[in-house]
Amino acid sequence: MKSRLLITTSREPSRRTRSFVKDLSTVLPNSIRVTRGKATHAELASKASSLGAHGVLIILEKKGNPSAIMFAEPAGSELKKVFLLKLGGVSLLREIPGSQFPLGIERLVIVPRSVPRGFAEILAPYIVECFRPIIVERAVGRALEIKLFGGEKEAIVAFMCASSDRECGPRFKVVKIVDYIKQVKLPE
Repeated sequence: MKSRLLITTSREPSRRTRSFVKDLSTVLPNSIRVTRGKATHAELASKASSLGAHGVLIILEKKGNPSAIMFAEPAGSELKKVFLLKLGGVSLLREIPGSQFPLGIERLVIVPRSVPRGFAEILAPYIVECFRPIIVERAVGRALEIKLFGGEKEAIVAFMCASSDRECGPRFKVVKIVDYIKQVKLPE
């Protein structure tokens, strides 16, 4: 059985944050979008466990815009925070010129040799841990490829349809990683 990922928001999300969650759940196979409502972290942990989810993505927001992605794992009746990706901006699928809706996607992949050095290289293991893509040498067919771009202090995450080479998911910029397990903030 494939591992699932529960995706939700902070309480009382803005329309933009709900749209971001919808876009993310569209490009992440085996993801389950859950309306948060008044659910506590303990209730989210219970729901994740009952659905067989390996983790929970909580999209946090500031001033009506998605500001961070927190990844947590169900640990008994609680959620154990694993890491937080601080966002520097988000582009919804409908806002990306030339993008397309992902249709008939069979798998999510990442090509390690295409990840540039710098912050993107540091971010890649975190993306793999929460999104669980298949690691391949080349994205082909009905695959959706996670592409990472960037420099030394930030990285951009995009989703590309392998068959058309067009973006088919949201794009977001990561400017900081807070690793709760290793207790570090990157970049330092």
